[in-house]
Amino acid sequence: MYKFPFLVFLLLFNSLLLGAKTTPEEGSKLNYRIIGFRFASREQVYNYKLEIATGNYNTEQEFKAHIAVTANSRYNKIVAEVPDFGKQYTWRITYEWSANRTDKSELYHFSTMIAPDVNPDSVRMRITLASENYTSDYVFVDCNKVLYDMSGNPVWFFPKIENNDPASIHLRDLKASPFGKITSIVNGRIYELDYSTGDVLWQGPDNSGISMSITSADHGYHHDFTRIANGHYMVMGFEQPYWQLPRAPDSIVYRSYADKIKVEDNRYYQKMVFGTVSEYDSRGNIVWQWSGADYFKTSDLATRMLPNGMFDVNDTHANAFYLDEQAKTMYISFRDINRVIEVSYPGKKVLHTYGKLYVPGQGIDRDRHLVNGMFCGQHSCRVLDDGSLCLFNNNICHRAGMPTILMLKQPPPGTDTLEKIWEFDCPLDSGVTRSKMGSFGFGGNILELPGKELFVCMGGTCGKLFIVNRNKQILWSAQPEKWDASTSQWTKDGATLDNNMKEGSYRASIITREQLERLVWGEGVGK
Repeated sequence: MYKFPFLVFLLLFNSLLLGAKTTPEEGSKLNYRIIGFRFASREQVYNYKLEIATGNYNTEQEFKAHIAVTANSRYNKIVAEVPDFGKQYTWRITYEWSANRTDKSELYHFSTMIAPDVNPDSVRMRITLASENYTSDYVFVDCNKVLYDMSGNPVWFFPKIENNDPASIHLRDLKASPFGKITSIVNGRIYELDYSTGDVLWQGPDNSGISMSITSADHGYHHDFTRIANGHYMVMGFEQPYWQLPRAPDSIVYRSYADKIKVEDNRYYQKMVFGTVSEYDSRGNIVWQWSGADYFKTSDLATRMLPNGMFDVNDTHANAFYLDEQAKTMYISFRDINRVIEVSYPGKKVLHTYGKLYVPGQGIDRDRHLVNGMFCGQHSCRVLDDGSLCLFNNNICHRAGMPTILMLKQPPPGTDTLEKIWEFDCPLDSGVTRSKMGSFGFGGNILELPGKELFVCMGGTCGKLFIVNRNKQILWSAQPEKWDASTSQWTKDGATLDNNMKEGSYRASIITREQLERLVWGEGVGK
């Protein structure tokens, strides 16, 4: 009388022994279409056959009539793609020992969710030039909060975290880490997520780890967030100290900038804004930090005063960093003074200063920019494999000009003279004028691909993406867009963006199929 329960127990026990947690779990609701299927292994099986049917079925006949995806593997895990978001699916595994000896698992069920970010009637990434070579890569677009394939099909969208309304989430620097996870700045907070579960794996301290005065709108973190090779997390932040002025500012200035000036014991202090770069360990402890204020105090900028008695440069607008882990140096970009500095890591010694320096007594430029003639309002500094410094040059000092990509030969120690070795004018689509594209004053980034091609996001209200080779040939291009219900048209020239897109695209990133599968399984490089 105990035979049947014993057999059930034996089957369950064997399943556990064979490492058989089945995923996706029964009844799962997924925010992605590229899915990792994991199931029980069987001894001496030569092939595992995955079958996926569109719809929710519990009988063999219904299931077989609607099979849409089939995949095979020698191992008990398979990555497969289902056709659509907002659908139900049924799947099973067939174990094959030989042509005449097979066994089938039970039927499992899951569904893919739908969200405005992947609704093809409201948001899309329009491919303007298809690629013959880059067909199996994927692109994260932060303004759309979506991972796309190279044909513009959404395959993953950003999950709901910490009860945030997905429509109110504003992302920056959305990308995959070398550890098989997803990192991003979310509404001014920093997170690391699991692709398959959507779980928050790591979260930066809620400003408490940065001993600085933070405005509620900034939340402490901005622009750049990455996970480095030692497993730590590195991010840009703010510090906003009050610095004593040499004298009382002019009265009209004092009234106009009352929120930036305070008085204590008849001394006047001006509120300054500086960027920082902080390195956190897995427990959220700061283990290294670079201070923009410390740099300012010893730089040429500390003597740059306005005739009205105030500091001229009270916000350098640090907007990007790049850690060269092999050379043990860090590059930090300042948009508002058109400058990039290189500092030693972890020593923080300034090794090079790229950009025009202020010389006391020369007066102050009317536009208050330290224009260096080579780059202006730049974003995304990084070192390429050949050692050259590469910048996304927003070129905002030339209002009619387009952003450019600059490759610069770095000088030897003792000089700060850069040599331009390659430049590319970022293109617009045929028939589109510069005036239609709105602002290029913010955003933009560059990534080097294995073949030395460059993946570029133009940022701003344009947000155009493209891949260009060293011969200045465009190999692939795309335009993120959103449907404007008020005009019944796509915002296809970046002319306007609705409030959900906030400032438009800031950065984008690209991953290979291999890197995507690491995300699916949550595995890092070499695992």
